Amino acid sequence: MAREWKQCPNGHYYQGTSCPYCKTMGSSAGSKTSLKTEAFVGNGGMNSQIPTEMQNDNRETKTTQIDEQETAVNNSERNILLTKRTIFGDEPEIEVTPTGQQVEKKMYRNTRKLVGWLVTYSFDAMGVDYKLYEGRNVIGRDMDCNITVNDGMMSGKHAILLFRADKYSLTDNQSSHGTFVNNEDINLEPRYLNDGDMIYMGETLFKFRTSL
Repeated sequence: MAREWKQCPNGHYYQGTSCPYCKTMGSSAGSKTSLKTEAFVGNGGMNSQIPTEMQNDNRETKTTQIDEQETAVNNSERNILLTKRTIFGDEPEIEVTPTGQQVEKKMYRNTRKLVGWLVTYSFDAMGVDYKLYEGRNVIGRDMDCNITVNDGMMSGKHAILLFRADKYSLTDNQSSHGTFVNNEDINLEPRYLNDGDMIYMGETLFKFRTSL
């Protein structure tokens, strides 16, 4: 008849009257390592469990030793993954260079309030949107514009979209080919915008959307 396995307070399995491992390991027993024992089928065909220390030469034993510190780190990482959520506006913005390469733009928190968007499908069938902020928004081909558009027909600083006193106005900045709102050339006079207005600059058609 098989002898009965016992488990000591430190988690060791043993046969006999007292745990031989606690005697050899002293007070540090069980302080750093925990054991995970997997079931296997012995010669008698019955499911049983054998701890790591008792493996000896039994080739049928399958055991896995787990470090408690590593397990704690893994659990912490798992909790972070479970609680991670996407917040609108925090996704990295992708900028398309003239050669077609996609580059992630450096992210920083804008100190001005978001007040609207310009949306275009002129050079991307999936659509591209540009954020508009309170105050002046310079639109053009130059890299130092607030909104830079890779359009060879647009001027370096083509137009200025201004949000002030809860109103949106668009002014052509003496561009070479003009600025159009709803198919009408605005010349050099400011044009107040309404949600849904269509704006044409160079070869790019924008739809204006307000967030207010």
